[in-house]
Amino acid sequence: MSTQEEVSRLWRIALAAALAVTAVRIAVLVVSPLQLYPDEAQYWWWAQSLSFGYFSKPPLIALIVWLSSAVFGNAEWAIRIASPLLHGATSLLLFGIARRAFPGQPRTALWCTLAYLTLPGISYSSGLISTDVPLLFFWALALYAFLRALDDGAWRWVVLCGIAAGFGLLAKYAMLYFAIGAIAAAFVSPSVRRLVLSLRGLTILAIAAAVLSPNILWNAAHGFPTVAHTEANAGWDRARFGISGLIEFGAGQFIVFGPLMMAGLLGAFRRVANEKPRAENELILVAFCVPPLILMLVQAFISEANANWAAAAYVAATPLAIHELRRWRARWPLWSSLAFNGFVMILLWIVLVVPPFADTIGAGNIFKRLEGWRELGGIVTAEAAHTHYDFVVSDNRSLVAELLYYAGPLRPQIRIWDRSAREANHFDMTMRLTRPAARVLLLIAPDGAPGVLRTFDSATLKQTISIPVGGHGKRVILLYDARDYRGPQNPS
Repeated sequence: MSTQEEVSRLWRIALAAALAVTAVRIAVLVVSPLQLYPDEAQYWWWAQSLSFGYFSKPPLIALIVWLSSAVFGNAEWAIRIASPLLHGATSLLLFGIARRAFPGQPRTALWCTLAYLTLPGISYSSGLISTDVPLLFFWALALYAFLRALDDGAWRWVVLCGIAAGFGLLAKYAMLYFAIGAIAAAFVSPSVRRLVLSLRGLTILAIAAAVLSPNILWNAAHGFPTVAHTEANAGWDRARFGISGLIEFGAGQFIVFGPLMMAGLLGAFRRVANEKPRAENELILVAFCVPPLILMLVQAFISEANANWAAAAYVAATPLAIHELRRWRARWPLWSSLAFNGFVMILLWIVLVVPPFADTIGAGNIFKRLEGWRELGGIVTAEAAHTHYDFVVSDNRSLVAELLYYAGPLRPQIRIWDRSAREANHFDMTMRLTRPAARVLLLIAPDGAPGVLRTFDSATLKQTISIPVGGHGKRVILLYDARDYRGPQNPS
C-alpha cells in the first residue's frame, strides 16, 4: 500500500470516528434533561438581538446560537448542538495539523483525531455551548492554514489563516495568544520567520484585524466594556500571589487534557529542550502551545485562573503529546490514555442522560448549575400570573439569565436590580431596574437580602423556594413582594 493510500485509509477511519462520536453526542444532548447553564441562557438571550458586541464576550457565540436556534428551535439541545459539531470538525483539523507537523507519520494524525475527540475537557465541553468551542475550531483552522502557508506560496492559505484568526477573536480574545505563538515560533524557526516578517504575514494580521473591526468599533462606542470585563476577570487588583492557585490550575490541566496525555506533553517538552538538533516542526508546535500555559500559570499565581483558560494550548499540545507517546517503547501509555479518556467520555454521557448518576460517582457538584431552573421559572411565572407586578427583578446575573429563558411570559418585565451606577454585566447595560417601580416581584438569595431590601420602601416575603440540585444540595431563593423602589442606596 502506498503512503497516499495509507493516508486516505486513515483519514476515512478518522472521519468515521468523528462522525460516530459526534452523532452520539448529539443524541445525548437531545435526550438529556439537564437545563441551560446560566452563561448558556445569557448567550441565548443575546441571540435574540444580534449585535457586534456584548458586555462580557465578543459576538460570535450569539451568532452561533442564533443560527442553531433558527434551524433547530429553542430547546436546550438545539442551543447546544453547535458544540459537538464544531468539536468534531476540530478533531479532523487535528488530523491535518499532525500531517503537516509529522508528514512521515500518518498514524500520528489518526491518533490526534481520536485523542482530541476523547479529551476530558472536550467531552465535558461538548455537552455545553461556550466561547471555547468556536475558539478551538478557529484556532485549529488558523494553525492548519499557517502550517500550510509555510511551504505553499499560494495566497489562499494566508487569507484562510487571517479569516480564521479574525473569527477566533470574535469568539474569544484568547485568540490573541495565536499571535504570541507566531512571534515565538519566528524566533526558533527560519520558515516561520520568513512568513511572519513578510507581506504575507502582514496580510494575515490585516485580515484578522478587519474581521475583528466591527467588534472594536462597538466597544469604542460603548466605552470598551468587553475589555474592562476581561481585565476585571484577571483580578490583578486583588492579587494574592498564592502557590495554592498555581497548584490548583496545574492540577486542572491534568484533568482537562487527561493525565497520560499530559505526561506525554511534559515528556515532549523535556525531550525538545534537551535534544540537539531540535526538529523545527516540533519547535513550532511548542511555540503555539507554551505561551497560553505560561501566561495562565502566571495568572493563577497572581490571582486565579479557571482550568479552561489555557484551552487554546491543547490544539498544538495534542500532536506533541501523541508524537511523544508513540515514541515510547512501551505502547501501553498511548492505549491506556485513549481507554481512560474514552471511559470518562462515556461516564459523562451517562451523567448527561441520567443526572442522578453524578451523585453516585461523587460528581454531583459539577452539574448542579444545570438543574432546577425550569422549576424556578414555573414558580415565578405562577406567582406573577395572579398578582400584578411592574417588574420581575433579581440582583443575580445568573437568575436573570435563567428567568429570561425559563419564565418566557415574563420577559418584558424582567430587570436586574440596580446595585450601583457601575455596569458589571450585560443586563446592567440593557435592562437595569430604574424608577418608577411601584410593585416588584423580587428574587434574591438569603445572604443578599438585607442590602437589596433596603432599596425599597417595604417588602413582604411571599415564599421561600428550595429546589434540590446536584451534589445533594439545594438552591434557596427568597421571593418578595417589594414596593416603591428608591434607586441604588450603595448597600454593603
